[in-house]
Amino acid sequence: MKDKKGIRKSVFTLAGSFSNSAGYAGKHKWAFTLAEVLITLGIIGVVAAMTLPTLIQKYQEKVTVNKLKKMYSVLSQAYNLYRIDNELEIIPFSAEGAEKVFNIFKPYLKIATDCGTTNSAAGCFYQGMYKKIHGANHMSYSNEATHRKVLLADGSSLIFRGRGASVYANYAMEVFYDVNGGAPPNTWGIDLFEFDFNIENGKLEPNGIGDELFQRNCIAANAGGWGCTAWVIFKGNMDYLHCDGLTWDGASSCKDLNN
Repeated sequence: MKDKKGIRKSVFTLAGSFSNSAGYAGKHKWAFTLAEVLITLGIIGVVAAMTLPTLIQKYQEKVTVNKLKKMYSVLSQAYNLYRIDNELEIIPFSAEGAEKVFNIFKPYLKIATDCGTTNSAAGCFYQGMYKKIHGANHMSYSNEATHRKVLLADGSSLIFRGRGASVYANYAMEVFYDVNGGAPPNTWGIDLFEFDFNIENGKLEPNGIGDELFQRNCIAANAGGWGCTAWVIFKGNMDYLHCDGLTWDGASSCKDLNN
């Protein structure tokens, strides 16, 4: 190309740069072989198989933590409003007692199905045998006449029951919360949790506050798992499923143990 004065100028173009590169790649084109593609896909598959279950489990546990905290807030507010106009008392462990407990919280719940004291309506609660946290069978709650059962709009379930005379005489009533209704694993401390209502201090208490109850009812070899509720709410994790050595006033996560 020449300018107005007839002086030739060099013009750089991307295409020209490639075409003029001496011997650049010649007529050859680079590509992966089928074997290389298959090996790469195989490696990706192995890595995914190793990491995805952990990621899915962490996500599910986070969902459980959030749902449990939300239910704790709902039940606490309902309980506090009830206490303003009513004197608390030990509610009998009976069908009538369960009904009385349920009526305290009913106005504050989004109920999809009400199964009463049976489970014949539409599966308000898991029909089979619940397990303790370490795998041993515990019991089935589906047809207990002393348990009032409902399925909530978000797919979770609640059981209401009176406490009656027991070694825990300060607790007026109990609520069991299954975060995913009838879906597995149907195990205490994993998807089933317990709240207690304390007459002495007038508060709703997630089961397992303090190291003694946490150790005995959540992580001990023969633990039921109902004592894990407080840990999930106040510590914000379910690390008791993944490492040993956690204590209420000490290490509150697996990460803490490793630091």
